[in-house]
Amino acid sequence: MSIDIFKENWETALEMQFQKPNRCLKKAYICSPLCAKTDMEMIRNMRAARAYMFYAMKQMNVLARAPHAYLPALLCEKLPAARAMALEFGLRLLENSEVLFVCGDRISNGMKGEIGKAAVLNMDITVFDESLYPAVRKLVTQHGGNKAKVTLDEKNAFLSLPPEIIDC
Repeated sequence: MSIDIFKENWETALEMQFQKPNRCLKKAYICSPLCAKTDMEMIRNMRAARAYMFYAMKQMNVLARAPHAYLPALLCEKLPAARAMALEFGLRLLENSEVLFVCGDRISNGMKGEIGKAAVLNMDITVFDESLYPAVRKLVTQHGGNKAKVTLDEKNAFLSLPPEIIDC
């Protein structure tokens, strides 16, 4: 799927968002699948996370962050210690966020942990894929959170697209 906003040098714009961040903008944590059967699928998932970040930054006016968009380029996901370090970093970044955006069309195990942590933190959670909405509400309840903090946003449908459809 091609979106006009991706015609600009979007990767540079995405990287620049934190150089002089607007402290008034809401900090959004992008929760999307990383795990995959092949290395190329995982790279595609990393790129999709970057596309979700850019879309959220440009269209929703938030400071978007997705550690899994970049950390796997630095840490080997196949090494348990490196994966644990990346997951810990992600959860710490989540603690410093104001809203969790559940992106894509499936929920991975890593995402379940992030959704559970957001529930414990009583964070607002926005889901973009209607079919994931009940599952996210259930996960929030299972972690003692308030399912009323989970909202469905269908007007930003780009954030519900699976990585194989995103063409950036």
